[in-house]
Amino acid sequence: MRKFFLLIIALLALAVPALAQDRPSVVDVLANDAGGRFTTLLAAVEAAGLVDAVSEAEGVTLLAPTNEAFDAALAYLGLTAEELLADTETLTQVLLYHVVDTRLQLRDLTAGPEATTLQGETVQFALDAGILSANGITISDVDNLASNNVVVHVLEGVLLPPSIAEAVAANRAHIRVAHLSPDAGPVDIYLNGALTDLQGVTFSTVSGWIEIPAGSQQIAIAPAGEEPSGTITTRVEAGTWVTVAAIGVVGADNFDVAFLAEDYSPVAAGQARVSIFHAITFAPAVDINVNGSPLVINLGYPGTQGDNDGFAIRDVPAGTVDLSVTVFGNAEAVILDAPGTQFVAGNNYLIIAAGTPTNPQALVVATNIAAVAGEAAAE
Repeated sequence: MRKFFLLIIALLALAVPALAQDRPSVVDVLANDAGGRFTTLLAAVEAAGLVDAVSEAEGVTLLAPTNEAFDAALAYLGLTAEELLADTETLTQVLLYHVVDTRLQLRDLTAGPEATTLQGETVQFALDAGILSANGITISDVDNLASNNVVVHVLEGVLLPPSIAEAVAANRAHIRVAHLSPDAGPVDIYLNGALTDLQGVTFSTVSGWIEIPAGSQQIAIAPAGEEPSGTITTRVEAGTWVTVAAIGVVGADNFDVAFLAEDYSPVAAGQARVSIFHAITFAPAVDINVNGSPLVINLGYPGTQGDNDGFAIRDVPAGTVDLSVTVFGNAEAVILDAPGTQFVAGNNYLIIAAGTPTNPQALVVATNIAAVAGEAAAE
């Protein structure tokens, strides 16, 4: 009996290397995925000329981003798939950053090791609340075994080497939406043909900020749940904070979009910054007054006075003030009155006069400049 067991053990020992050798290559593992999740990754590997290197790699760990992960990364980078595939230098660096130079299965990753990639920089693994991640990106499918002692883990995002991530971060901008069209329903915002997180924005509200790549952008505003019928192309500069304002009256066929580039640079001690926008459809030019004194004069509705785009930025002393909007040159013709408006030092205030002449509304949205600048630096 003992000889029988020794024979079985010997046969198993011989069989294990054979089974490992019979496993598909890492390229076959990706190509034969039942969900077809890795077609973009395979196209990237081929475009970078790394097919042979990947196929012949031994004892490594591949972190494999899905097609959806690449789609999100392309949107973040502000590139098309064709542009990324054509930039073989960047593409190679990104792909090699997804290959760890040692074989790490799930049991090796639970302690959260830092591992060196073939690109030369490191990746930090973590296990938090049962979720495994690499550099904060979720690993959703682990321990897919390939030949040459290779293990594949599936990533829900694309890892960017720190050097590339820093360059990308410097090329970011931020946008938000102000819905100022009184007869328009909730709207969704599209960027370069893709629906953004700015959805269902209602009249007289201003959304939160979203980060976008700097550069030329195609922006579309559509009724919530519907496809956009047209786009507006604009250039958004790196480091800027732009409020996309939907203005006008749909029923009067003068619906339009205005781009308000706000100033989020540091403000002097004891000061606040106010960004003022005239969005009252069919109203005349206005004066903006603080404690009865003009702060901005002759602010016209966008497009009614040539270069006067209805937008002005001023720094003011912090404190509580009486804010009013009056007809240009006539302090007695009050359109809006907002007594007790508080300006906190270090804050930016987007002040919007919206609605119609018969039903005007004042919107005041405060943002702490230092907090926003710190958040952008952290990104």
